[in-house]
Amino acid sequence: MITFNRWLLAGFFVLAATGCSSTPEPTTTTAAPATNSASRDNSDDTNRQRERATPAIAQARAIANTLDDLSDDTVDSAVAGYYKSHNNEAAWFDDQGRARAEIKTLLDALSRADRQGLVTADYGYEALAQRIERADARPGALDADTVAALDIRLSQAFVRYAVDLHQGRIGEGDLRPRWYEDLPAVDYAGALERATRDGDVDAALTELRPPHDGYTRLVKALADYRAIVDAGGWPDVPDGPLLETGVRDSRVPTLRKRLQASGDLTPDAATGDNIDDGVAALETMDESEAGAGDTRSPRYDASLARAVEHFQRRHGLKVDGKVGPGTLAALNVPAEQRVRQIEINLERWRWLPADLGERYVMVNIPEYRLRAYSDGQPALEMRVVVGESYKDRATPVFSDAMEYLVFRPYWNVPPGIAADEIVPKVRKDSGYLDKKRYEIVAQFTPDAEVLPNTPANIDKVEAGDLYVRQRGGSSNALGLVKFMFPNEYAVYLHDSPAEQLFTRTERDFSHGCVRVQYPDQLAEFVLAEQPDWDAARIDKALHEGERQRVQLDESIPVYLAYWTAFVDDAGVNFRADLYDNDPRVEAAMRQVQRATPNDAPAAGAGSI
Repeated sequence: MITFNRWLLAGFFVLAATGCSSTPEPTTTTAAPATNSASRDNSDDTNRQRERATPAIAQARAIANTLDDLSDDTVDSAVAGYYKSHNNEAAWFDDQGRARAEIKTLLDALSRADRQGLVTADYGYEALAQRIERADARPGALDADTVAALDIRLSQAFVRYAVDLHQGRIGEGDLRPRWYEDLPAVDYAGALERATRDGDVDAALTELRPPHDGYTRLVKALADYRAIVDAGGWPDVPDGPLLETGVRDSRVPTLRKRLQASGDLTPDAATGDNIDDGVAALETMDESEAGAGDTRSPRYDASLARAVEHFQRRHGLKVDGKVGPGTLAALNVPAEQRVRQIEINLERWRWLPADLGERYVMVNIPEYRLRAYSDGQPALEMRVVVGESYKDRATPVFSDAMEYLVFRPYWNVPPGIAADEIVPKVRKDSGYLDKKRYEIVAQFTPDAEVLPNTPANIDKVEAGDLYVRQRGGSSNALGLVKFMFPNEYAVYLHDSPAEQLFTRTERDFSHGCVRVQYPDQLAEFVLAEQPDWDAARIDKALHEGERQRVQLDESIPVYLAYWTAFVDDAGVNFRADLYDNDPRVEAAMRQVQRATPNDAPAAGAGSI
């Protein structure tokens, strides 16, 4: 209170020293002494200045009192910091208790929060809008306590929305990935400053949204899919035999409508009246149009097959233009569920750092795909194999910095795999270790002594007292190179001798590490900033000599991400939820409860 009183006294001294024109003297029959008239004029001026100052002072006092009741969470700390830096002046109302124009801009922004996949009700939009509407109908009629309560509530709504936009609704916990660097602190009080003092609420909020193109494109996809829902969604395609080019089936008209609704089939092609490869125009009539008793059914034409291929590509399915069980199941996922899937993935984008690095590698686990970026632009893309969805072999979602790579590496077999998978085979075939280039060692170091393959040592391997590693070479489980970003999961990127796995549509076969389709190209990308490592030298290191470790001059961030909905040049993509993560994120989002401003004061002459 000492600080507040000092400011209050200073305000009065300033007001007393400020000149202001006097009102005319009232007409009287008796003239007052000149000195008394001047004294009264000065006294009236001071009183009028003091009366005009009183609402602002009362507002500041009420705001200061209310701040004492705020919590120490991120939102309230930012709000309190803002007011204290402005001597507890109102942010959204003027000193006469009238709403400033920025309130409408804020309310408009809150009303559009759902466009970002957030929940408008979290910020108390309806209650705030109603109170501001009533306040606008009676400008200047609010008492100081009501102004203070509403002003703080508006600031809390702004900061809560800003926090959710920037870092997501779900707080710290098991669902949020662990990134290799802590996210930088954000000045939410500064954002509130820009919104209220600079008068640009939208700009202040836009600065806090994820800056990534993937997020922006997914926001657009959310609007598009909500429009599909509002238009009635799409029809279910009934179960039945395989649909492929040339067959006639009563379900084909429904399939056309389904694919047209999602944009995979253009309206002109959806009629089925086009001619394909010289074949006569195909029928689209239903039984009633064909005539009573006519059993002819519509025909599956080439244009429809191309639309199915486009749908399959967007959903990570085998692209064959045929509607079998897998494609049918994806077709019949309701549009409402796709909307929720987009919302979940927008939340995941908000967890990601705003700055991913100048050069980085990102793996999308459900897509089975790796992309490398340079200066924010895609530089390399390839298929990957990820961890199995059972036996605790899922590839974790996290990031770390790649520090080095190893050509022709040893594979240090995890003790559990050695005991469960290798030991039984050795006991059946004593030559198994030699055939697979395995060695028994006492420790996982490059110069470790190789121990003899004896029953006693095999027993020690099973007990975890000795270890098994595989020598480098083309048959090594890690292939010819591994890319190391040391982490608590012992997960990394590496080559694989099982090249046939990359031809599969679903590629979850590893024990948790990520196998890459083109290790030589990834090595060239990783070493691109080190001129002494050209393509020829990389090729030699891959196929000749012994194990070789190469330290990177600069580390490269690696992100193992989990997008089940994303947008690329083919359109909005959806992928199967490989590790059943989406329901857990959705449940956590539903459990988030936000305080709404329904407890604003109702007492006082200006209450609303």
